[in-house]
Order: sequence, then C-alpha cells, then structure tokens
Amino acid sequence: MAESERAHPMKALAHRTLVRSSVIAVMVVLLALAWLAFDFFLLIFASILFGVLFHGASRGISNLTHMPYPAALATFFVLLAIVLSGGVLLLAPSVIEQFQSLSESLPRALDQLSSRAQDSRWVQTIMDQRDTIRDAMETTGVVSTATTIMSSLFGAIASFFIALVIGICFSLNPSIYIDGFVRLLPVDYRPRAREVLLTTGSTLQDWLLAKLLEMLVIGVFTTLGLWLIGLDLALVLGLIAGILSFIPNFGPIISLIPAVLLASLDGMSTVFWVVGLYASVQAVESWLLTPWLQHRIVEMPPAVTISVQLLFGVLAGTLGLILATPLAAAVMVLTNQLYVRDVLGDESVDGGSAEQ
Repeated sequence: MAESERAHPMKALAHRTLVRSSVIAVMVVLLALAWLAFDFFLLIFASILFGVLFHGASRGISNLTHMPYPAALATFFVLLAIVLSGGVLLLAPSVIEQFQSLSESLPRALDQLSSRAQDSRWVQTIMDQRDTIRDAMETTGVVSTATTIMSSLFGAIASFFIALVIGICFSLNPSIYIDGFVRLLPVDYRPRAREVLLTTGSTLQDWLLAKLLEMLVIGVFTTLGLWLIGLDLALVLGLIAGILSFIPNFGPIISLIPAVLLASLDGMSTVFWVVGLYASVQAVESWLLTPWLQHRIVEMPPAVTISVQLLFGVLAGTLGLILATPLAAAVMVLTNQLYVRDVLGDESVDGGSAEQ
C-alpha cells in the first residue's frame, strides 16, 4: 500500500513534466514556423483582426435588437455596404480628382524646394556631403530597409483583400475555430485557454474600435483645419492623415510630408500653419482622446512600440509595419494572462481585459 501511495505522486509528477515538455516543444515548433512563414502568419493575424471587428459589431447589433447572430451579421454587412457605397458615391469623384492634383503638385513642390535650397548655406553643406551621407545610409542598411517597406506596398494592398475575405469567414462562426484550437490542448488546460482567447479577442476588438474612432477624429479635424487654412486638396490630405494614424509614430510623420510639400507652394507661412495644425491634432489625440479611450487601448511604452514597428517593417515590409502595434498588443495580453497571472501568480492583472 505504501509503495502504491509513493508511486501515485511520481506518476503525477511524470505527467506534469510530460505536459510541460510537450507545451515547450509545441511552442518551439510554432516559433520556427512563424520565422519560416512570417508573412503567412501576419496575413492570418490580419484576418483575425477583421473577424474580431466584424464579430464584435455584429454581436453589438444582436444585443441591441435581440436578433439572432447570423441575422445581425447579415445586417452589419448590409449597413457596411450602404455606408461604403454612399461614401464612394459622394466622395470618390472629389477624392480621385484631388489625388490626381496631388500627384501633379508634389513634383512641382519638390522642384521649388530644390531651387530654394540652392540659396541656403546649410542645405548646400549637406549637398556637398551627399556622397558621405549616402555611403553611411547604405552601410547601416537604411536604404535597403526603406526600399523593402515601399516595395511591398502593393503586396500589402493585395494582402488586405485576402485578409478581408478570410476575416469574413472567421466572423461567420468564430466558435468553430476557437473550439478547434482548444481541443488541441490537454483537457485540464482547455477552460483557461478558452478564457485567455476570449480575453485577447475582446481586447483586440476594443482596441480596433478605439483606433477607428481615433482615425475618424484625426481625419475630420485635419480636413477642417486644412480647409480653414485655405490649403487646396484638404479632403485628400485629411483622408491620408486619418488612414495613416492607424500606424503610431510613423503614420503622422508620413502624412505630414505631402501636406508640407503642398503648403510650400503657398509660402513658408502656410508651411508653419500646416505644421502647427498637425502638431495640434496630434496633441489633442495624445492628451485628450487617448486618455479618454485608455480603458480600451493597450498602453505600450513608446520605445517598445517603435522597436516592434522597425523589426516588423524589416521582416515583412508595409504589412509588418501596419500590424506591428495590434500584434504587440495581443502579445502583451497573452503575456499578462499566461505568464504574469498564471506563472507568477500576480492576480492584479484584470481577467477580463488587458492590463492598462
């Protein structure tokens, strides 16, 4: 009897060791696959983002109207199609015309700035050192990194539509995919795994809704501000600012470049007004809008965000740069739930959302 009692703890210990070893092996295999097929996993993650967004919106409609989820999902897609069609009919002609004007105006602005630069001593000094600067950039890989990001722009657009289609498939019946993944885990781990997956999905859903609202506010305020300044092509520049605000840190800087170039055609005073407008919009977003949405947005240190964006930009180009922040947010939620809470035993981590 004593030998049997001693054998039972040893058997339990062996079982736990086997489970932990299996989990580690699976994680190693997944990391290896992620490294070998990084673009594929980014595409799947983008599809999950679309699926989470569509599912959350449809679930909200279902809760408000008490209609079944399939009917709510169909209603959401009908409403989305109506809104997009109306936006295209109302804004597409103006946006297309302004994009054409922008493509014609930017080269003229560059030529004008180049001619003005000839009269600037410090610009002339930089031009004299252009060979040294170019060699330094090539040595550090800046040029190759920028080329990689820009060359994958069209690939990112194609990936967007592929992810959209897969995301729609995910949103049709998300429980199938969640249940299928959970069944791959040991029985004892399944309830906690389901809880963590639902928490991560809820956090991503809230994050996406907050970012969409943020993009709308930035786009509208930028358009109105440029219109009040009297700058031409305010609509398309505001649209660019709103869309690129999805990419923290780099998006606002990229959106500022065409606005400054276009403003330079009207003189330096207009440039100062435009720079001040963009800085003011970003200040409102950082100091007022973001704190108001803080319970929905996963807060990450700026150094971490920039580092992840640079890494993903190098590894996967434009698609990696776009998805770096939401993917980092998902990883932070998983780290908080699986490591900080479960392994370290820190119960201060909220079980229903990401820690802020």
